[in-house]
Amino acid sequence: MMRYLSYIQRQNLNTQELNDEKKKDYRNIVYLQVLIILSAMLLRETLAISGASIGFSNMLRDLLILTLGGLYVFVLWDLLRNLSLNNTLIMGLFALITVGMTVAFFTVNPFFELFDSNDSKRPYLFFVHLSLFTVETTVIYHCVNDIFTGKKLSAEKIWGAACIYLMIGLSFGSLYDLVNIVNPGSMGLNLSQGLDSYSICIYYSMTIIGGHDAILETSPLIQNLGIIEAVWSNLFIVLLVGRLLGKPDDDASEDAVKK
Repeated sequence: MMRYLSYIQRQNLNTQELNDEKKKDYRNIVYLQVLIILSAMLLRETLAISGASIGFSNMLRDLLILTLGGLYVFVLWDLLRNLSLNNTLIMGLFALITVGMTVAFFTVNPFFELFDSNDSKRPYLFFVHLSLFTVETTVIYHCVNDIFTGKKLSAEKIWGAACIYLMIGLSFGSLYDLVNIVNPGSMGLNLSQGLDSYSICIYYSMTIIGGHDAILETSPLIQNLGIIEAVWSNLFIVLLVGRLLGKPDDDASEDAVKK
């Protein structure tokens, strides 16, 4: 029992080991984020063009997103172990992720349907996306704190910046889906609750941070959240550029002093 508890708490690593672990986690998270975004936005349509049936395309997309999403949240949690000193927070999020993924498995399982209607699964989907949004925003906070502290620029912080930027898009995708679960039709389309809705929300979020027109007649609340997302993502880029220009690498600073 004690060995299990020690695993889900903060890791005791030296500085070099900690930096290596953070770089690995940041990089793996970015890979998973890219795969989730591509699966949500392109997989079903690509399979449909190739002649696959809608049912098979949906099943494959749902299975891939569910699998990648499970890996994604657990790698986020593993990263948090290297960023936070609060073992209560680390263990609490581990419990939340475990329960959330279990509920997600039974709610959006592509092989069997446990619910008679969209309305019957809405409370469970709300919990899943609220859990995901909570985990992502918590990790974003700690990642931003990690990126903008310290003087030395390093590889893990570059990966961390990419991780945060894509996580902004995915976290707002979860937020949009929360609104659509509470008020179906908020995205301007008649969508079935689950990964169909979530995929559209990811598409909408990516168009916002990408500066494109989503061409969706969304509700006023979604539109206002989109403005907040656009401002936040652009502000992050501005702060990141300022960080890169304002705090050069220690070695570069020493060379400049010597000259």
